[in-house]
Amino acid sequence: MAQLETLIQNIIVERLMLPIRPEEIEPTVPLFTSDDAGGLGLDSLGALEILAGLSEHYQTNLDDIEPQDLRSVASLAAYLRRRGVESDNG
Repeated sequence: MAQLETLIQNIIVERLMLPIRPEEIEPTVPLFTSDDAGGLGLDSLGALEILAGLSEHYQTNLDDIEPQDLRSVASLAAYLRRRGVESDNG
C-alpha cells in the first residue's frame, strides 16, 4: 500500500481513538457508511478530526475538500495527490 494511504489510516485511528489497527482500514471501505453496511460508521465529528489531523500534518488548510473526497482512505489520498501533497511532506 502507498505511504499516503498508510498515513491517512494512521491519522484516522489516532485522531478518532479507534480500537483497531490502521492497516485494518481497507482503502476503499466507506468511512461514513454504517458498520452494518460494511463501512466504519464515522460521523461528521470524525470528518472534522480527520481533516484537522491531515491539516496539522501537512501544515495546510484543506477547506476546498468536497464530500466525495471523504468517502474512503483512497478518495482522501486522491484528493491530497490532486493538491500536490506527498506522504513524505510535513
